[in-house]
Amino acid sequence: MKPPDLYSDWKIVAGLALVILGAANWFIGLQRTRQYSQIIAAATHAAAATDYRSFDELEPGTGLAVLEPLTPRERQLSYTTARMDFYHATFLTGQVLVLVGVLLGLLGFISVIRRDSRAALRKVGVKSGRSAG
Repeated sequence: MKPPDLYSDWKIVAGLALVILGAANWFIGLQRTRQYSQIIAAATHAAAATDYRSFDELEPGTGLAVLEPLTPRERQLSYTTARMDFYHATFLTGQVLVLVGVLLGLLGFISVIRRDSRAALRKVGVKSGRSAG
């Protein structure tokens, strides 16, 4: 088996490309998921002290603010959660790409080895056939 046999087989090349792409997705997804998860944990911890106020504690004129669906802080937390979900999907996709790339590369190596052994057996068969005749 020679290097041209390896890089000319499409399964090995595609498997290697998938492993590289998947590893990059895996790494970036893991780092960003951790980053956004820490931001969310810090924001949730800080918001826990101020979220539960009774209506008696509200100042006059804040009636519409109570009915607003999301405060700017909650909106930012929602965007951060969406980003974390995106990077979590990137992380999982990276894992799948690495697994598929490894399996495809393995199948490529097996096919190159089988092809090489068949060629070697043909050469041995041709040589033994000539010497017997």
